[in-house]
Amino acid sequence: MKVHRSLSVLVAALALVAALAAAPAAHAGIHYKADTTLTPQQGRPQVTKVEAWVDGPRAKVEFRESGQPMMQAGDYLLTQDGGKTLYLVNPQEKTYSKWDLEGMFAAFGNVMESMKGLVNLDLSDPKVEKLAEESGGTLLGYPTTHFRYRTSYTTKIKVLGIHRESSTETVQDLWTTDAFGDSGLGVWLRSEPPATGNEHFDKLISAQMSQIQGFPLKTVAVSTTTGQKGKHESTARQETVVTELEKTGVPGSTFEIPKGYTETQMMPEGQEKGKDQGEKNPFSRLFGKKKSGGGR
Repeated sequence: MKVHRSLSVLVAALALVAALAAAPAAHAGIHYKADTTLTPQQGRPQVTKVEAWVDGPRAKVEFRESGQPMMQAGDYLLTQDGGKTLYLVNPQEKTYSKWDLEGMFAAFGNVMESMKGLVNLDLSDPKVEKLAEESGGTLLGYPTTHFRYRTSYTTKIKVLGIHRESSTETVQDLWTTDAFGDSGLGVWLRSEPPATGNEHFDKLISAQMSQIQGFPLKTVAVSTTTGQKGKHESTARQETVVTELEKTGVPGSTFEIPKGYTETQMMPEGQEKGKDQGEKNPFSRLFGKKKSGGGR
């Protein structure tokens, strides 16, 4: 009787091991949802809702509702290295493309360079100040630190000989938590504001705000633009709030580009073996060109 019982236990244990081996590997990770609302001085608020899964440096950020011009609901961002390399995946068209912000700014710079004499753009007097660092209370059950920063710069534009100057000031409040060390959270929950494209200013912002520990569960940024002679021009407010956050198992396949998807180019490659030599506008092939060889 004891022998039979031991054999039964052994068989059950082997069956459990086999089942676990056959199941997709799931690691301890993070699942969260966040809402971003951009409210311009005029016009309707633009709302973006995301649902994301994170495991260490790996992240998937899916757009459930998109107020972004370059994404639509159902698209998602993928990274394996904490956002150093990002891919924008379009499941509806079964395509993916490298999300290259540096390439975008380079292309924009090329456009401005080609239009010199007609349009000149200069960003000057950049300044970053830390105004506050204090306890931020508890959000979603996690203790936070409240930071407040003020950034400002002056923009000078010359179009066909007509000069225009404006000043922009942004006050940003952040409630951050250091309860998580997963770098993949920084793909969407970023402390730094969006890059301006000005190398000196972006480095200045990065140096100042790199002191922030953890990731923001809530961010509020109010930008005010003032024209010449101190005339107020516009105010915009952007708020990002994490609405749900939980630790959960995340399958490794979550962070992989599906097989059969085709890679497309978000930005042009430049001069390709004599092709597009006469192309003056590097944005004319911003979307849609497919690379040969298919997807992964």
